[in-house]
Amino acid sequence: MEQSRIGEIEEILINAFPALEREIYDGWILNFSGGYTYRANCIYPFYHSSYDLKEKVIYCENQYRELLLPAIYKMTAAVPKALDELLEARGYENVKYVDVLYRSLEDWEPPKLNWPKDDYEMITMSQMDDEWLEGVNHLIDIPYPSMEKIQKKIFRRIRLPMVCVQIRNHGKVIGTGLGVLERHYIGLYAIHVHPDYRRRGLALKICSQIISRGKKMGATQAHLQVRRGNTGAFLMYEKLGLRKIYTQWFRMKSWPESKKIFD
Repeated sequence: MEQSRIGEIEEILINAFPALEREIYDGWILNFSGGYTYRANCIYPFYHSSYDLKEKVIYCENQYRELLLPAIYKMTAAVPKALDELLEARGYENVKYVDVLYRSLEDWEPPKLNWPKDDYEMITMSQMDDEWLEGVNHLIDIPYPSMEKIQKKIFRRIRLPMVCVQIRNHGKVIGTGLGVLERHYIGLYAIHVHPDYRRRGLALKICSQIISRGKKMGATQAHLQVRRGNTGAFLMYEKLGLRKIYTQWFRMKSWPESKKIFD
């Protein structure tokens, strides 16, 4: 895939999921968010840099270690191979692979879907509210109150046009989804369904609603990220016409005192 397309989508992903703190270091973006997710606590080495590569890696290691965080790099095919080789030589392990899926919306038509017989209600909003945020927290089962606070702060930092979807069953939030619009792309995030309600087409309805609303808002393309190995999600996204276009992988080096990343 063209490196320019990878760079464009990666910039959009950075904007759509803002870290609590960021530092720019010779073209690299360092993200710090207290250990909540790899992507909000990693280094994005996508822009041109001029400093010595080993010197930069050591500097970043010191920055993260001082905060009791592991050093994590988000890698793609657009990142120089020399960096990937250096990180491997310094003991960085590949801890996560994520595939980025994409489709043009030029010929998008939402699939015909029927609601299950039970009492379901889908609510679509242009801004997230406390109920939506609490619903996401509940569905991903965040184990620590401190992580819940970080998650809410990250979502509330999003300043781009958005679509928030929730599905309720007898008043209980059992499904969520988020669409973020930038540069005519609608990105899909926070697609969660309670385990007791899966395999009923609810995630498909959430995604379809986000894409449909995004197209009305001016989106001409859609993208999302899915963790490699999530076969069920891949099959569902294929029904929406989304196809893999490139892969992200996360390299991590930790120390005995490093916090564990909640992802």
